[in-house]
Amino acid sequence: ERVKIDSTGLVMTSGNITINSAVANENVSGITASFTADETLVRGEVVYVKSDGTMAKAVATATGTMPVVAMAAEDISADAAGLFLLQGFIRDDDTFPAYTQGAKIYAPEAETGGENVPEEAAPDSDGDFVQVLGWAVTANILYFNPSLDIIEHA
Repeated sequence: ERVKIDSTGLVMTSGNITINSAVANENVSGITASFTADETLVRGEVVYVKSDGTMAKAVATATGTMPVVAMAAEDISADAAGLFLLQGFIRDDDTFPAYTQGAKIYAPEAETGGENVPEEAAPDSDGDFVQVLGWAVTANILYFNPSLDIIEHA
């Protein structure tokens, strides 16, 4: 017996949890959860939790929209429930810019190509919030693991 489900939940008695780092385009592999989107979101956009519990686009230039806690794992309509990546791998050949392999990724200062995806450059204006969100495995695969340590740029 390696894994069992009982009244306490999922119990792993031995072995490893394997997450696929070579995900196919428009897929995720990792820890996900369902939440309601406050606004229309595109796969790969990063979000924060609003006071009403919905997920909205996070922007490093505004304290009220930080910290980034998840990433849309699929396209989600406003006011609809959808899948969000909390930690793991995501690939999107169309939404992501071409990241540098091995580079850190940060909360975005602004939308890139009309989408609120992570940026390779750290926010650098006074008052911006710097949050590392993970790193680029390839030009279009990210390991998403948002740090909750945030630094305000001065």
